[in-house]
Amino acid sequence: MIQINAHIGLRGQIVMNSHKKVQPLHLVAASLNQSGARHDSVVSERMALVELLQGYLTITVELHQYVNSLELRLRNVSFVDVRQLFHRIGAAVEQCSAFLDERILDLGAPSQRQTLRLLGHNPVDAWHNLSFATCIQHIGTRTHALMGFSTQAKEFMDRAVINGDYNSLHLVTDCIYQISQLVALIQIHIPADPLPSLAPPQSLLHGAL
Repeated sequence: MIQINAHIGLRGQIVMNSHKKVQPLHLVAASLNQSGARHDSVVSERMALVELLQGYLTITVELHQYVNSLELRLRNVSFVDVRQLFHRIGAAVEQCSAFLDERILDLGAPSQRQTLRLLGHNPVDAWHNLSFATCIQHIGTRTHALMGFSTQAKEFMDRAVINGDYNSLHLVTDCIYQISQLVALIQIHIPADPLPSLAPPQSLLHGAL
């Protein structure tokens, strides 16, 4: 059964930490030149980290599509708290996806968020035609997928310490914080189980190539 907790109080609020900034990664370039092997290792790790962040950026963009779909349907609902809840969750998802996109830019890769959003609004996609309950379940699926980030990111954090790449370490730490805040916000108010038959979210960019 789907349950939506629309009570919005101070004790239940989770404020996204928008003030945290990571140091630009190009500032450590000089120190990397001291060791060619170390430089190659850091570059390889950062390329893999970009790929990881791009995958989770895709998930947040997909998540926002389902939340936005429900928010649009609730425009004429008289229960104001429910409308405000989905608006707040949508804003939090948008902020998290923007944060991930900025961190991808910090790592030297091009921005992908706008491209992903455009692909997600392709007329052949039927997410906006799904039932309210199915959208909630898809939100649960994407939220569950986001929970896996901290486990995958730990490996990058361990290797960043070994390589002395503390900029990447701080970047990953900030991403874990942002994603965990978003997951907690959704799970508090929309405790939905993921769809058991749904395959893991696939990159919209990958599917378009």
